[in-house]
Amino acid sequence: MNNKQLLQKAAAAIRAEHDVCVEELASLLRKHQPQHYADEKPFETAQHLSSFFTHLTKSMDEHSLEPLSIFFASTAQKKISRGIQLSDMLEGIMLGKYCISQAILRHTPSSEERNNILAAIDLLYVDLNKITGEKYANLLTAERNAEHERIKLLLEATKAITSFTNPQKTLEHLAQVLSETLDQGFCIIFLQNSETQGLAPHASWGHSSPEYKRCFEGVRLCTSGDSITAIGGESFGICALNSESSVIAEHIPDKIRSEHMALFPIKSSAASLHGIAMIGSNTPHYTIQPEQKELIEGILHTVSAAVELAASIKDKERQLKESESLRRVANLLLQHPEAKTEYVLTVICDEARNIVQSTGSQILLKDGNDLKLCCGSGTPQLPVSIFPIATTKYGEILQKGEAAIITDAQKEIPEAERSVAANTMLIVPLIQCGTAIGLLLLSNKETGFDLIDKNIIELFAGQASMALRNATLSEQSDKLVVAEERQRLGRELHDSVTQALYAVTLCADAANRSMSRGMQETAAEQLHALREMAQQAMRDMRSLIFDLHPPELENEGLGGAIQSRMNSVEIRSGLNAKLYVQGEERRLTHSTEDELFRIALEALSNTTKHSRAQDVSVTLTYAPESVTMVITDNGNGFEIDQLPTGGMGLRNIRERAQKIHAELTINSTKGVGTTITLIVPATR
Repeated sequence: MNNKQLLQKAAAAIRAEHDVCVEELASLLRKHQPQHYADEKPFETAQHLSSFFTHLTKSMDEHSLEPLSIFFASTAQKKISRGIQLSDMLEGIMLGKYCISQAILRHTPSSEERNNILAAIDLLYVDLNKITGEKYANLLTAERNAEHERIKLLLEATKAITSFTNPQKTLEHLAQVLSETLDQGFCIIFLQNSETQGLAPHASWGHSSPEYKRCFEGVRLCTSGDSITAIGGESFGICALNSESSVIAEHIPDKIRSEHMALFPIKSSAASLHGIAMIGSNTPHYTIQPEQKELIEGILHTVSAAVELAASIKDKERQLKESESLRRVANLLLQHPEAKTEYVLTVICDEARNIVQSTGSQILLKDGNDLKLCCGSGTPQLPVSIFPIATTKYGEILQKGEAAIITDAQKEIPEAERSVAANTMLIVPLIQCGTAIGLLLLSNKETGFDLIDKNIIELFAGQASMALRNATLSEQSDKLVVAEERQRLGRELHDSVTQALYAVTLCADAANRSMSRGMQETAAEQLHALREMAQQAMRDMRSLIFDLHPPELENEGLGGAIQSRMNSVEIRSGLNAKLYVQGEERRLTHSTEDELFRIALEALSNTTKHSRAQDVSVTLTYAPESVTMVITDNGNGFEIDQLPTGGMGLRNIRERAQKIHAELTINSTKGVGTTITLIVPATR
């Protein structure tokens, strides 16, 4: 009897003992491998073993291992997922051999034929162990490699969020990691886009060609279009921005339904939707497997963290930019109170545009019954410069005194009042003392204006209004100073030059009368006096002209102007006058140099008129953070608190020091001398 016939007899014996073999093998597996079978339901174990014996007898009847190979292939993955190792698998096979050997012993009488059947079974199991062991070992190796690849991808995803400082590069790297979960995979990460109110591509990887990538960039997930469903059941519409993209959009639903492509939600820790990852394969007829979906979902937890990190970084950058702009406007208020209105308006326009990243900004200020365009920066600009308050949209917002977000300028703003290029606008009133004095207009932010923009610009507008008020008051103060200076010059002209000229006239008349009477000597004396009066009037006039606009101050700076005046003081009064300059001399603002120069003149005048000093010195010290001027004489000195208010020109010195925010100290000791010290901040 040949081997084939012997195996057929063995198959008959096993079929006759089928139920007994199933029960025996189940008992042996629970005993020897409780970690795998103790918790398995009995009917499931019996069903599995019954199928095993059926395929075994079929292999014996056909004298082929093919039926058993099919059985092991269909159950191997399940066994691997349960953690059954190769040694467990081989042990199970040998326990099965024991059970069928017992069935043959029970079913076949003791004879040489029974021994031959058992020998044939031994040969069969040699081949069975070899084939099963190799295939199962290969499956285990592949599973381990796949697990290693999964771990590698998860680690790569985790690494991406910790090692990349650029959020966009992080998303692009994660798109690459996600694409590598599939054979020839590709991935597009869609995120919320406030401008289109849909989900737009933000990062992608693995497109089959640059043209294909460009087409995908025009695809949007929105509320309209063909319906597609993401993993988890959320539905989206799909639409396209152009004809190229529409071709791709048309095929996406079919690819998703065939599982050639899938949508995976990217959700925050609070379960809100950040976006969608669209993942597929460039391999024809590819199907995404359940374990691949599980891996992708694991990686997407990292993608969600990356999206939140990117949003956080963007928010922090925005806050920093806002703080910097507010700081610059605050500095304009604190450090440059003399800034002109035109300059302040320019700074406000530029900084407001920078804060919210808009393309254009304008300021309208109230002028009677109109709003007048006073400053503009960037584009688009307004079509006209005058807007009646009573009949325009801007006038309506001004009268309400509340900020307005314009989401569609072409519909919400009348045609005559806006540019054809204006899309979105943020209009914020400028308030002074509870009254709206104008409007700050911002145009065309890429993502549209939101409540955060409104809140920060309202805060900014408050500081901007203060800066405008400060500039206006400064200009009014300058006008008052000019008026006071004119009055002072008028008094000086009256007290000196005018009176001197009047005296010249009288003296000329007297000389004329003397000459007509023949009193030549008297006339000569009167003409000589007339000459002296005229020269004094000329000196007084030159002094007034010098005080009005010292040429040395304009041409040589503060040190040169003071040195020139000190040279004059030395000649006129015989004082020993010295100037010392320490540090690197630099030009200050025109108003600061003018006030310091006039303070020096006032102090030198006090020295020559009152102190009876022999020596006077002026020391200018230029430091990085300040400029210091010290005027010292060795005169009589005085008791400061015993002087009348404003005595010896000290009131003028104090007022001028206050105008330039200088720290003023006056020290004087009777019989020793006087020292006047001024410290001016470097920002002046």
